[in-house]
Amino acid sequence: MVKKIAVVNVVLVLSLLFGAVAFAADDIVAAANGYFSGGTKNITAAQLFDLMNDGDSSTDPLIISVRSAEDYAKGHIKGAVRYDMPELFKAETLATLPKDKKIVVYCYTGQNASWVVAALRMLGYDAWNLSFGMSGWSANPDVYVRRFNPDTVPNYPTFTEPAVATETYSMPTPIADTVQAAALKLFTDGVKYIQVAALYDNLNDGDTSNDPMVVSVRSAADYAKGHIKGAVNMDPKTLFTAENLSKLPPDRQIVVYCYTGQTSAQVAAALRMLGYDAWSMQFGMQAWTTDPNVYVNRFDATKVPDYPTEGTVASAAAPATTTAAPATLPTTGGVAFPVEGVFVGFGALSLGLGALLRRRKSA
Repeated sequence: MVKKIAVVNVVLVLSLLFGAVAFAADDIVAAANGYFSGGTKNITAAQLFDLMNDGDSSTDPLIISVRSAEDYAKGHIKGAVRYDMPELFKAETLATLPKDKKIVVYCYTGQNASWVVAALRMLGYDAWNLSFGMSGWSANPDVYVRRFNPDTVPNYPTFTEPAVATETYSMPTPIADTVQAAALKLFTDGVKYIQVAALYDNLNDGDTSNDPMVVSVRSAADYAKGHIKGAVNMDPKTLFTAENLSKLPPDRQIVVYCYTGQTSAQVAAALRMLGYDAWSMQFGMQAWTTDPNVYVNRFDATKVPDYPTEGTVASAAAPATTTAAPATLPTTGGVAFPVEGVFVGFGALSLGLGALLRRRKSA
């Protein structure tokens, strides 16, 4: 009898555990689909500058820099506070971010900030990526530090014959059991980029067994103008549906690319939270080809407005522009499922029932 109870407890624990995993996947997919279905959120330097200088401070966003502390000190947007990316996604930090105002995140070129914005959006915050980062805000190389350089583009070949994903797969296990926990693990482990040269070499090394699945998230019209050989085209607005996620292999590297690397970074962030081995191709198609008819959009240094920056380090612990903190995290972040508690509870139940049965038997 005791053995039967133990077996039942194990079955119940496993059922709850797998149920928690399924719930986590559904939660993260819903959060991703809820964001991407409405289109990714980016703000240009001109739009941000105008917003900050329109005379209405009530609409001023909270500005977050995710550049290094050293580069933040060299120059940052007025009022911006700085966070390391993993620190930003701790529950106690998220609880200080306003839910009732726009949050603009910037980095060097818009790559890292895009990862951050996707995760914040999935948590319910009104987050926006500053397009091209500090390199799109300042023309001072001592301030922007690094930016995309078109002179280094190798001009790899592109193809017009479409590729179609024909196989279907089951989804992987999410990297954590809530959106917030998955975001924290994502940034603790580190965001993942692949350089165009590394991707090109892998695709042309004669060994197809280690080739990644390449996904273009550009428009269908621009995909048709030219794409990386073998790349399938998927719309970010519909990517996070069950039908399209089933086309992605759970046990193979997935390389996502767009025009400049900012949309692909956002997509890769959500995919990694879901457990896929997703990487963003840094700087996108503008870094792969020199053909303007193919890359379509790219960073143009001649159009950078060179807005002012300030070099006095502001406190990230108590940002002056932050409104009242929410009492709890956004509901889309979920609550951590107490898996450990399930094991402890059923373990205690097994011991208790076992002891009771032994007493009855001995009596």
